[in-house]
Amino acid sequence: MSETIWNVWKMTTFGLLLVGATALVTTLVMTYRAEHDDLKQTGAASHATASARKASAPSQLEVAACQAYAQQRTEDKTMAVSKDIASGDPSDAGVGAAGGAIAGGGIDAGRGAAAHDAQYLAAYRSCIRQKGY
Repeated sequence: MSETIWNVWKMTTFGLLLVGATALVTTLVMTYRAEHDDLKQTGAASHATASARKASAPSQLEVAACQAYAQQRTEDKTMAVSKDIASGDPSDAGVGAAGGAIAGGGIDAGRGAAAHDAQYLAAYRSCIRQKGY
């Protein structure tokens, strides 16, 4: 029988290579699992935050701030028409608005207000969305 001589340094090298390979494989597997778990949790978390966001209502201060914001945004666009009406300039706003209402048989009389309301609502909704509601 041949006698095997155990070299201590060879065995140490093989041991360290085995430990290093195990650490590498463990790191790769855990990273892979963590990425997939994060994706699952992110999807679940987005659904949870969306439902929590829908369940909560804005405070009175936030509503008032958004109403003021929407009012300011819509006043800027209607300021020229208001100035024409206030100055009584019949060639610009007054006659045009009255003439349009009369020509439409009164049907078109509220369209200016409706357009203003639509702009106001759009500005208000934009503000509320920015606050997370």
